[in-house]
Amino acid sequence: MRREAFWCVVVVLLVAGIVMSDAAIAHASAGGGGGLPYESALVKLQQSATGPVAFVLSILGIVVAGGTLIFGGDLSGFFRTMVILVLVIGILVSAVNVLQTLFGAGATIAHAALAHETFVAILRT
Repeated sequence: MRREAFWCVVVVLLVAGIVMSDAAIAHASAGGGGGLPYESALVKLQQSATGPVAFVLSILGIVVAGGTLIFGGDLSGFFRTMVILVLVIGILVSAVNVLQTLFGAGATIAHAALAHETFVAILRT
């Protein structure tokens, strides 16, 4: 190994050691700060996809797609596929709203802290 390359490796290891030894830097990403810039857009999209307008549109889509499949006669392959796609999307959107109505929550993921506490409680018993 050449002398210059050796000193480059030494400097890189030294900087890495200093950065990893500082606990404040290591825990900086674990804070409860802001969030990613696109999270607000995703929250708005989620709210509009599970709101009352989406529920009405999904029921309307189910009725129209079901009627088209039943009374549509001979459909081309592409059109039939699009009608089935509308039917499936309508069922999925309406299922979220029906689950929220029946059980108070749709298909959601539990908070990590609650899941951890439950897991620890199960292990202790």
